Amino acid sequence: MLVAGQLEADNKNAAAVQLGRQNLSPIAIDEIEAVSAGAGIEDFFASLQTIKPQDLVVFARQLASTLDAGVPLINSLDAVAEQIGNRKFRDIILQVKRGIEGGDTFSDALAKNDKYFSAIIINMVRGGEKAGILPQVLDRVATIMEKDLDTAGKIKSATRYPVIVVFTLVIAFVVLTMFVIPRFVSFFASFKAELPLPTRILIGANYYMSHYWYFMLAGIVSFIYVFRRVLATESGRYNWDKLMLSAPVFGILFTKIYLSRFGRMLSAMLGSGIPILEALVVTAATIENKVLSGLILNLRDGVSQGRGLAELMKEHKAFPPIAVSMVSIGEKAGTLENMLNKMADYFDREIDYTIDNLTPLIEPMLLFGLAGVMMVFALGIFLPMWDLIKVFKTN
Repeated sequence: MLVAGQLEADNKNAAAVQLGRQNLSPIAIDEIEAVSAGAGIEDFFASLQTIKPQDLVVFARQLASTLDAGVPLINSLDAVAEQIGNRKFRDIILQVKRGIEGGDTFSDALAKNDKYFSAIIINMVRGGEKAGILPQVLDRVATIMEKDLDTAGKIKSATRYPVIVVFTLVIAFVVLTMFVIPRFVSFFASFKAELPLPTRILIGANYYMSHYWYFMLAGIVSFIYVFRRVLATESGRYNWDKLMLSAPVFGILFTKIYLSRFGRMLSAMLGSGIPILEALVVTAATIENKVLSGLILNLRDGVSQGRGLAELMKEHKAFPPIAVSMVSIGEKAGTLENMLNKMADYFDREIDYTIDNLTPLIEPMLLFGLAGVMMVFALGIFLPMWDLIKVFKTN
């Protein structure tokens, strides 16, 4: 019996696979496009939507629940997509579903949309597929992303005051340089007196900002462009990540965040039944720092040669003694997964403590910076006045 109809697929091959799963043998497959004006407008506005980390958390949590209830993956993706209000994200999920229908694994379909799905999701899903525990892995992914969001929110709250101070200082510098200094320049010029160095610096800043602002703007744009291109290279990213780990105040915080991620991810992988060698590779791929990611891969090479994880960690200064000690205990007692989780909990507490003290640590640097700028302005404005007062007294 001949059957005619329409279905949605990425290409003709994907459509043929879908038909085959329905026990239908295609005779001819034609592509059709029918986009109304209204649909085109909807697609345009949908393309402007952003996919927030919270959307990914909800997606992972809901998909884990439906899969755990015994619903097949394809049907689960359909059910989750219906619950998502973000049109763009819904279309991406449906695109992932079509990729699976076309023969891709779930992780491969996610990897084709790695612009939206992070390395954590892709690599943990790949491990969960191999171990046959995808629902549990997705639930752990959601937990890890929720923790990352919580940490990011705390850092944002802790740095809000310093950011406001720096922003206000920049605005004050621009206003004083562009509007206040020119009035003093004309006033001082009328007396034909030699101006002190701080005043000449401010006058020079005003001159370049008012006459060559387009060069300054072009310089800023060029710097941002070159900086992003350098970060896109392997060596550029590695050097930047290395610099971040050694940065004052924030370097310690970033190190603790990555160590917590290392412990949590490796524990989740081992708890999912994934062998330690493969678990270390997946963990390295989810650490968003090239330096530590490389260290974890070195750990993997050492473990593959029969050496203990704690013994290898001890050789690298990036792993503090407390982390090495907890991993060593876990290896000897046969409870490595549990001790890695406890290690992550320990660093989470350290992260919270560091964040709580972030503002007091930054304040001295802000005060020194503010004092330096205000000193330049004070000397630039008042030194010429004192010189003029001396001139008036001598006359």
